Amino acid sequence: MGKYQLDDKGKAQVQRFHEKHSQGGNGKKERLAKLRQQFLEKNTKQ
Repeated sequence: MGKYQLDDKGKAQVQRFHEKHSQGGNGKKERLAKLRQQFLEKNTKQ
């Protein structure tokens, strides 16, 4: 790995930073919509 080891919270912060600063990447709203769709599909199966 690298010189610096990140915990889960640090990894999440780095991921959000890269999403925010990437050109044309998935936005937070799109990601939330996708997660919501997965959640609804999971609940309908049960």
